[in-house]
Amino acid sequence: MGRHKKVHRRHDFYLLGTVIVASQGTRVATAWLTATLIGLLIPAHKDALTASPFWASLLLLFLIAEFLQYWIHRLAHNSKKHPLLYGMHRTHHSAPYVNVTLMWRSNLLWPLVHSYTWVTAVAIYLGLYAQAAAFYMVIMAWNALTHSDWRWDDAIISRVPGGAKLVRAAEWILVTPRLHHVHHGYGKDGANYRNFCTFFSFYDRLFGTLHIPEGRPWRYGMPGGEHHWVRQLLFPLIPLGDAKKN
Repeated sequence: MGRHKKVHRRHDFYLLGTVIVASQGTRVATAWLTATLIGLLIPAHKDALTASPFWASLLLLFLIAEFLQYWIHRLAHNSKKHPLLYGMHRTHHSAPYVNVTLMWRSNLLWPLVHSYTWVTAVAIYLGLYAQAAAFYMVIMAWNALTHSDWRWDDAIISRVPGGAKLVRAAEWILVTPRLHHVHHGYGKDGANYRNFCTFFSFYDRLFGTLHIPEGRPWRYGMPGGEHHWVRQLLFPLIPLGDAKKN
Protein backbone atom coordinates (compact mmCIF):
# COMPACT_ATOMS: atom_id res chain seq x y z
CA MET A 1 0.00 0.00 0.00
CA GLY A 2 3.06 2.24 -0.04
CA ARG A 3 2.85 3.22 3.63
CA HIS A 4 6.62 2.78 4.04
CA LYS A 5 7.59 4.34 0.72
CA LYS A 6 10.54 6.73 1.17
CA VAL A 7 10.25 6.42 4.97
CA HIS A 8 13.54 4.60 5.55
CA ARG A 9 16.89 6.23 4.90
CA ARG A 10 19.98 4.37 3.65
CA HIS A 11 21.48 3.99 7.12
CA ASP A 12 18.16 2.57 8.38
CA PHE A 13 18.61 -0.36 6.02
CA TYR A 14 22.21 -0.79 7.20
CA LEU A 15 21.07 -0.79 10.83
CA LEU A 16 18.08 -3.10 10.37
CA GLY A 17 19.96 -5.50 8.12
CA THR A 18 22.85 -5.76 10.55
CA VAL A 19 20.50 -6.51 13.46
CA ILE A 20 18.64 -9.21 11.50
CA VAL A 21 21.88 -10.91 10.43
CA ALA A 22 23.78 -10.47 13.71
CA SER A 23 20.83 -11.64 15.80
CA GLN A 24 21.28 -15.12 14.39
CA GLY A 25 24.44 -15.28 16.48
CA THR A 26 23.51 -13.02 19.41
CA ARG A 27 20.32 -14.96 20.11
CA VAL A 28 22.26 -18.20 20.40
CA ALA A 29 24.82 -16.54 22.66
CA THR A 30 22.08 -14.99 24.82
CA ALA A 31 20.28 -18.33 25.14
CA TRP A 32 23.52 -20.04 26.19
CA LEU A 33 24.36 -17.27 28.68
CA THR A 34 20.94 -17.16 30.35
CA ALA A 35 20.69 -20.95 30.54
CA THR A 36 24.16 -21.23 32.09
CA LEU A 37 23.66 -18.47 34.67
CA ILE A 38 20.20 -19.60 35.72
CA GLY A 39 21.40 -23.18 36.01
CA LEU A 40 24.23 -22.05 38.28
CA LEU A 41 21.97 -19.84 40.43
CA ILE A 42 19.06 -22.24 40.99
CA PRO A 43 20.37 -25.72 40.12
CA ALA A 44 17.86 -27.55 42.33
CA HIS A 45 14.76 -26.07 40.68
CA LYS A 46 14.95 -27.33 37.11
CA ASP A 47 11.44 -28.26 35.90
CA ALA A 48 10.09 -27.45 39.37
CA LEU A 49 6.90 -25.85 37.99
CA THR A 50 6.12 -28.32 35.21
CA ALA A 51 2.79 -29.28 36.80
CA SER A 52 1.61 -25.67 37.21
CA PRO A 53 -1.82 -24.75 35.74
CA PHE A 54 -1.28 -23.30 32.27
CA TRP A 55 -3.47 -20.19 32.41
CA ALA A 56 -2.59 -19.17 35.97
CA SER A 57 1.15 -19.48 35.37
CA LEU A 58 0.88 -17.72 31.99
CA LEU A 59 -0.92 -14.76 33.61
CA LEU A 60 1.71 -14.64 36.36
CA LEU A 61 4.44 -14.71 33.71
CA PHE A 62 2.85 -11.70 31.98
CA LEU A 63 2.45 -9.75 35.20
CA ILE A 64 6.04 -10.32 36.33
CA ALA A 65 7.61 -9.70 32.91
CA GLU A 66 5.59 -6.53 32.33
CA PHE A 67 6.32 -5.15 35.81
CA LEU A 68 10.07 -5.63 35.33
CA GLN A 69 9.88 -4.35 31.75
CA TYR A 70 8.11 -1.19 32.95
CA TRP A 71 10.87 -0.31 35.41
CA ILE A 72 13.81 -1.25 33.19
CA HIS A 73 12.23 0.72 30.35
CA ARG A 74 11.54 3.70 32.61
CA LEU A 75 15.13 3.72 33.90
CA ALA A 76 16.40 3.53 30.32
CA HIS A 77 14.74 6.89 29.58
CA ASN A 78 16.68 8.69 32.32
CA SER A 79 19.83 9.88 30.59
CA LYS A 80 21.30 11.52 33.69
CA LYS A 81 20.90 8.72 36.23
CA HIS A 82 21.24 5.75 33.88
CA PRO A 83 23.32 6.82 30.86
CA LEU A 84 24.33 3.24 30.03
CA LEU A 85 20.74 2.01 29.71
CA TYR A 86 19.73 5.24 28.00
CA GLY A 87 22.50 4.96 25.40
CA MET A 88 21.56 1.36 24.61
CA HIS A 89 17.83 2.00 24.36
CA ARG A 90 18.22 5.22 22.36
CA THR A 91 18.73 3.14 19.20
CA HIS A 92 15.11 2.08 19.27
CA HIS A 93 13.90 5.69 19.54
CA SER A 94 16.20 7.53 17.15
CA ALA A 95 14.16 6.83 13.99
CA PRO A 96 11.92 9.74 12.91
CA TYR A 97 9.09 7.32 12.13
CA VAL A 98 7.11 4.51 13.79
CA ASN A 99 6.29 1.25 12.04
CA VAL A 100 6.88 -2.47 12.61
CA THR A 101 10.52 -2.25 11.48
CA LEU A 102 11.28 -0.62 14.84
CA MET A 103 11.01 -4.09 16.35
CA TRP A 104 14.41 -4.83 14.77
CA ARG A 105 15.85 -1.39 15.46
CA SER A 106 17.65 -2.31 18.65
CA ASN A 107 21.09 -2.13 20.19
CA LEU A 108 22.72 -5.56 19.87
CA LEU A 109 23.34 -5.76 23.63
CA TRP A 110 19.88 -4.59 24.69
CA PRO A 111 18.41 -8.13 24.98
CA LEU A 112 20.86 -8.79 27.83
CA VAL A 113 19.09 -6.20 30.02
CA HIS A 114 15.55 -6.78 28.76
CA SER A 115 13.20 -8.43 31.24
CA TYR A 116 11.59 -10.66 28.60
CA THR A 117 14.91 -12.38 27.96
CA TRP A 118 15.43 -13.34 31.57
CA VAL A 119 11.83 -14.01 32.57
CA THR A 120 11.26 -16.40 29.67
CA ALA A 121 14.61 -18.08 30.32
CA VAL A 122 13.70 -18.66 33.97
CA ALA A 123 10.25 -19.91 32.93
CA ILE A 124 11.78 -22.45 30.55
CA TYR A 125 14.25 -23.60 33.19
CA LEU A 126 11.41 -24.09 35.69
CA GLY A 127 9.50 -26.23 33.19
CA LEU A 128 6.96 -23.70 31.92
CA TYR A 129 7.77 -24.48 28.30
CA ALA A 130 4.33 -23.91 26.76
CA GLN A 131 3.73 -20.81 28.87
CA ALA A 132 7.06 -19.27 27.86
CA ALA A 133 6.34 -19.94 24.19
CA ALA A 134 2.82 -18.51 24.45
CA PHE A 135 4.05 -15.44 26.31
CA TYR A 136 6.75 -14.66 23.77
CA MET A 137 4.49 -15.16 20.74
CA VAL A 138 1.75 -12.95 22.20
CA ILE A 139 4.12 -10.20 23.36
CA MET A 140 5.90 -10.06 19.99
CA ALA A 141 2.60 -10.00 18.11
CA TRP A 142 1.35 -7.19 20.36
CA ASN A 143 4.61 -5.32 19.77
CA ALA A 144 3.94 -5.49 16.05
CA LEU A 145 0.39 -4.21 16.52
CA THR A 146 1.39 -1.27 18.74
CA HIS A 147 4.34 -0.27 16.53
CA SER A 148 2.21 -0.48 13.39
CA ASP A 149 1.95 2.53 11.09
CA TRP A 150 -1.59 1.33 10.39
CA ARG A 151 -3.43 2.80 13.36
CA TRP A 152 -6.17 0.23 13.89
CA ASP A 153 -7.24 1.98 17.10
CA ASP A 154 -7.91 5.15 15.09
CA ALA A 155 -9.99 3.06 12.68
CA ILE A 156 -12.08 1.71 15.57
CA ILE A 157 -12.58 5.23 16.99
CA SER A 158 -13.62 6.74 13.66
CA ARG A 159 -15.59 3.89 12.07
CA VAL A 160 -17.16 1.82 14.84
CA PRO A 161 -20.21 3.19 16.71
CA GLY A 162 -19.05 3.90 20.24
CA GLY A 163 -15.49 3.14 19.13
CA ALA A 164 -13.91 5.92 21.22
CA LYS A 165 -15.45 4.54 24.40
CA LEU A 166 -14.40 1.00 23.43
CA VAL A 167 -10.77 2.02 22.91
CA ARG A 168 -10.68 4.04 26.14
CA ALA A 169 -12.10 1.06 28.03
CA ALA A 170 -9.49 -1.27 26.52
CA GLU A 171 -6.74 1.18 27.52
CA TRP A 172 -7.49 0.62 31.19
CA ILE A 173 -5.78 -2.73 30.71
CA LEU A 174 -3.98 -2.86 27.35
CA VAL A 175 -1.51 -0.72 25.41
CA THR A 176 -2.92 0.53 22.09
CA PRO A 177 -0.97 1.99 19.14
CA ARG A 178 -1.87 5.56 20.13
CA LEU A 179 -0.45 5.01 23.63
CA HIS A 180 2.79 3.59 22.26
CA HIS A 181 3.11 6.15 19.47
CA VAL A 182 3.09 8.81 22.20
CA HIS A 183 6.13 7.11 23.69
CA HIS A 184 8.03 7.44 20.38
CA GLY A 185 7.09 11.06 19.82
CA TYR A 186 7.86 14.56 21.00
CA GLY A 187 6.08 17.88 20.80
CA LYS A 188 2.29 17.94 21.07
CA ASP A 189 0.98 14.51 22.10
CA GLY A 190 4.47 13.08 22.11
CA ALA A 191 6.19 12.13 25.35
CA ASN A 192 9.00 9.57 25.45
CA TYR A 193 8.98 9.88 29.24
CA ARG A 194 5.44 8.44 29.38
CA ASN A 195 3.71 5.14 28.45
CA PHE A 196 6.51 2.70 29.23
CA CYS A 197 4.37 -0.47 29.18
CA THR A 198 4.36 -2.90 26.28
CA PHE A 199 1.21 -4.94 26.89
CA PHE A 200 -0.50 -3.99 30.17
CA SER A 201 -1.19 -0.26 30.42
CA PHE A 202 -2.24 -0.36 34.07
CA TYR A 203 1.33 -0.20 35.35
CA ASP A 204 1.64 3.22 33.68
CA ARG A 205 -1.65 4.22 35.24
CA LEU A 206 -0.58 2.88 38.64
CA PHE A 207 2.77 4.68 38.66
CA GLY A 208 1.57 7.96 37.14
CA THR A 209 3.20 7.78 33.71
CA LEU A 210 0.16 7.24 31.49
CA HIS A 211 -0.57 9.82 28.78
CA ILE A 212 -3.67 9.46 26.61
CA PRO A 213 -3.26 11.70 23.56
CA GLU A 214 -5.74 13.81 21.66
CA GLY A 215 -4.09 13.02 18.33
CA ARG A 216 -0.83 11.78 16.82
CA PRO A 217 2.55 13.09 18.00
CA TRP A 218 3.90 16.20 16.29
CA ARG A 219 7.19 14.43 15.52
CA TYR A 220 8.72 10.99 16.00
CA GLY A 221 12.28 10.22 17.06
CA MET A 222 14.73 12.15 19.23
CA PRO A 223 14.98 15.95 19.08
CA GLY A 224 18.78 15.73 19.32
CA GLY A 225 19.16 13.69 16.16
CA GLU A 226 20.97 10.40 15.57
CA HIS A 227 24.40 8.92 16.17
CA HIS A 228 26.24 6.87 13.56
CA TRP A 229 24.35 3.62 13.01
CA VAL A 230 27.34 1.43 13.98
CA ARG A 231 27.73 3.30 17.26
CA GLN A 232 24.03 2.92 17.96
CA LEU A 233 24.29 -0.84 17.55
CA LEU A 234 27.46 -1.41 19.57
CA PHE A 235 27.21 1.06 22.46
CA PRO A 236 28.65 0.76 25.13
CA LEU A 237 31.39 -1.28 23.44
CA ILE A 238 32.12 1.89 21.47
CA PRO A 239 31.07 5.44 22.50
CA LEU A 240 28.10 7.10 20.82
CA GLY A 241 29.98 10.20 19.77
CA ASP A 242 28.13 13.27 18.48
CA ALA A 243 24.55 13.13 17.28
CA LYS A 244 23.52 14.63 13.95
CA LYS A 245 20.18 16.22 13.19
CA ASN A 246 17.68 14.04 11.29
